[in-house]
Amino acid sequence: MKTSFIPNFIGKRWLKISLRTFHILGVAGVFSTALTQTPQPLYWGLMFITGLGLLALEALSNIVWFVQIRGLVMYLKLGLLAILYFHPDYAWHCLVLMIILAGMISHAPGSVRYYSFIHRKKITSLNDVKG
Repeated sequence: MKTSFIPNFIGKRWLKISLRTFHILGVAGVFSTALTQTPQPLYWGLMFITGLGLLALEALSNIVWFVQIRGLVMYLKLGLLAILYFHPDYAWHCLVLMIILAGMISHAPGSVRYYSFIHRKKITSLNDVKG
């Protein structure tokens, strides 16, 4: 079974780095708008579009991402984003927790990031699921 819908291509790493950089800028802008209570839709758009780009690039590069801890953390962050949208009074709490989750998972060892909460072991491809 095919596990990647997006093959490796020249510039993929730099695309991910660029998306991540602009995503951090968007998150910082959203955080500042939450603290000052001044709406800045540009930052929300930047955070949302780059976040979707990162999610699509990661998930479609290896579909096992959906059952790995790094995917689970993304589900949690999306849930916090929904709480933030519907309950802006909790903006600071949600954003701080999102930053903590992002920092922890991005710097966690591969044995944590690639651990499957479904299969109860580290998996990096569908071949790891067998057996």
